[in-house]
Amino acid sequence: MHHEQSTGTQPIMHAGHIPEFWALLTEEQKRKVAVMKMDMKIQWLEARIHDMENMIELKKKAIADIRKVQEMMK
Repeated sequence: MHHEQSTGTQPIMHAGHIPEFWALLTEEQKRKVAVMKMDMKIQWLEARIHDMENMIELKKKAIADIRKVQEMMK
């Protein structure tokens, strides 16, 4: 599988197992594929952020519960 990250000077390769497929695409199609790939990355990152936010909330609740128990023990 051949994948390259674009640095602005190198093309992004999306062809996977069939690199000749990428060569058949027009520049417009290549741009659309790149945009779709970026959209998928954004969605994946947003999902990860959401999961992290949920974990933060759980940890905040755990801290609050521990503090309650701590106060009861004093």
